[in-house]
Order: sequence, then structure tokens, then C-alpha cells
Amino acid sequence: MGLKPIDIRQLDVVTGNAYEAIVVASRRARQISDERKVEFSQRLEGIKQIQESLEEDEKVNPEQVELSKEFDKLEKPTEDALAELLDGKIVYRYKTPL
Repeated sequence: MGLKPIDIRQLDVVTGNAYEAIVVASRRARQISDERKVEFSQRLEGIKQIQESLEEDEKVNPEQVELSKEFDKLEKPTEDALAELLDGKIVYRYKTPL
């Protein structure tokens, strides 16, 4: 599941500058990644609590393996961010000088 190539000229159309588009997409990708980490940690914590109440003899928890596989199947954050940028779903602005 590799990244799909995109035409850089598409990014120029969206932002007017490919470098700005890359910065916007990379910041959004980091946000998506952080959101997924939080969600994964919360769901994993719930599984761990259930497992602690059950048998401690099992070394591999099938629910934990399924959760990991589920998150592995998700699109990469960079792909999601670029798709959002190209679809016009990301609103960005410049910082105003103080």
C-alpha cells in the first residue's frame, strides 16, 4: 500500500504555490496521524482492561491483533491530507505579523 503519485501542477492550482501546498498537506497529515494515535490508544486501553479481567495466561490477544490490522488498512495520513487539499476541504491562512 504505497503512496500514489500525483501531478505537482494540481497543487499549484489549489494554492498557487506547490511548496505552500506541501506545507499545508504535511501539517494536515500530522493532525490526522495524531488523531489516529489517540483513537488507537483509547481503543487499545479498552482492550487491555478487558484482557486484565480475563486470563493473564494468553500472550497474544486476538482483539488487539484485529485492532492493529484495522489501523494498518487505513489510508496513509499523507494520502488523506493530499486528497482533502485537492478537494478543497482544507482551509488555510497566513499568520498575520504582530
